[in-house]
Amino acid sequence: MKTLRILFLLINLAFIMPVIAQINMPTKGKKLDAQQKEQIQIDEQLASQYFREQDYEKARDLYEKIYAKTNQTGYFQQYIECLFHLKDYDKAERELKSFAKKNPSYSKAVTDLIYVYTMQGKTDKAKKQYNELVKDLPDHAPTIRNLSYGFQSRGLNDMALAVLEKGNMLLNGRETFYLDQAYIHQSSANYQEAFRYYFLELETHPGQYNNIRNRLQTMMYYDVNHSISDDLRMALLKQTQEKPDNLEFAQLLVWFALQQEDFDIALAQSQSIDRKTHDQDGQINNLAGICLNNKQYDIAKQGYAYILDKGNSSPYFGQALTGSLKADYLKLKAANSTDVKAYEKLTQRIEDAYTEVNSNDLAKLILIQADIMTYQLDKSEKAITLLQQTIETVGGQQDKAELKLKLGDIYLYKDEVWEATLLYSQVDKSRKEEPLGHEARFKNAQLRYFIGQYEWAESQLKVLKAATSKLIANDAMTLSLVIKDNLEVDTTGTELNRLARADYRIYQQREDEAVILLDDIIATGNEISKPHALFRKGEIMEKRKEFADAEQLFLQIVEQYPYSYMADAALMHAAQIEQNELKDKEKAKQHYEKLIDEYPTSIYTAQAKKNYRKL
Repeated sequence: MKTLRILFLLINLAFIMPVIAQINMPTKGKKLDAQQKEQIQIDEQLASQYFREQDYEKARDLYEKIYAKTNQTGYFQQYIECLFHLKDYDKAERELKSFAKKNPSYSKAVTDLIYVYTMQGKTDKAKKQYNELVKDLPDHAPTIRNLSYGFQSRGLNDMALAVLEKGNMLLNGRETFYLDQAYIHQSSANYQEAFRYYFLELETHPGQYNNIRNRLQTMMYYDVNHSISDDLRMALLKQTQEKPDNLEFAQLLVWFALQQEDFDIALAQSQSIDRKTHDQDGQINNLAGICLNNKQYDIAKQGYAYILDKGNSSPYFGQALTGSLKADYLKLKAANSTDVKAYEKLTQRIEDAYTEVNSNDLAKLILIQADIMTYQLDKSEKAITLLQQTIETVGGQQDKAELKLKLGDIYLYKDEVWEATLLYSQVDKSRKEEPLGHEARFKNAQLRYFIGQYEWAESQLKVLKAATSKLIANDAMTLSLVIKDNLEVDTTGTELNRLARADYRIYQQREDEAVILLDDIIATGNEISKPHALFRKGEIMEKRKEFADAEQLFLQIVEQYPYSYMADAALMHAAQIEQNELKDKEKAKQHYEKLIDEYPTSIYTAQAKKNYRKL
């Protein structure tokens, strides 16, 4: 919490300083000859150095001297800062009174004088000066803000807030200071009040939606114990209940629910907005896609069903139909289903949908269909024919590239490696600097790894480590380490050949064969190959829903090979199995903590923090 307050203070000062700089414009200065100007420049540099070194007495004397010569406000302010650091409040009081008489428009002198009275314990004087200031407060927004900034810079936040509140009354809606008030409460960790003023601003100025959302995002970023998020959830729910017709509050709740991965709330709220506006199909479709990517298949289906119920009148009908069928397929796969009839029914539904979608959505349906035919129904030749025909007829280059990648995957699955590498190379060349091109290059490197061409694979992986896609970059880094580390220990490549054969069998879904190869490596391999083999076997056990065995395999890596590049991923897998499958929340919490503490740079750390907070 202390770190958070310091951060807000720094942000606050960064916001305040430009305004202070404006009001620190020089007063009418004295005429100086060249020699005097040169001496002042030398004195100023020396005073600045003393100030940085916290030698405030020497800095005070020089700034006082420079101000006397130049009569410039900036030097006077630095002189006062030195007096404050030296706690010489009596002298600061005299100087500020004198300066304020000569420069009545310089509001910071008045706020500083009130600060001096406060530090001296002269509360009556401070109160009197403050009351006079507020009594004569003009209905001028810049003046009101400057006074507020002056109080904030001295930590007198209550006075800053009161000035802004009076300003709201004086301006009577012509301008508001809700954002300023929210920010002061935010910097003081008074989050509920900050929310209240942010909501007042949003209600008054809907155009501030993005600004307010970004500020709330910053607050949540530093929400160490999840308390801010909990308060914000309650505040948003209250606002949407009390003001159901305010679309900005409703959209803010959708955004927040997504941040918290409360997908069901986000979808329900989006549908509620659509019933009022009839223009949310795009958002609901995107939201269903997010749910799909997060393995929330039932919620995704609900989103797509909402669009499908509108029929062809919705411009997102085709995408929703495709997404719904994909959700059904992924749900079957996630359950590791071997129900042939279920897959056959799904392929028939996909085929029936061909005539109901446009060419872009048709290509995506073909990708799903080819997947089912190859990996679930043992009809890879039919899948190849379907993909080849679609590549010839489809118009979009992006669709062609995706279809070619899928065709390459199926050829590799069938052990036709040269057909596969040709297709991967075509996509790499045509979409070179795009994510799809990076994916094609990785698949080609992986293929070369499978067949033992390690040098070629390594050359491609080096480039991919800097890929814009984090997933591709991480996969490239992991595979590169597998090759590099194994060849360093065994230059003949014997151990790496064993790993590559096992990995290829896993790719081809020949898992029983892969387990035999992996068990042999676990029994006789070296310290580089063993953790890799343990991890791969753990993934197979997890897929087969043998969760206790999978957990033990992952934890064996963490315990025996804690410095392996597989250790953080193994720890994440173990914790998720404990959380979601074995229902051992205490054990899961311990392992998330271990991941956060011992592997702070891991790509899994952010997700581990989220999961830990939920537990």
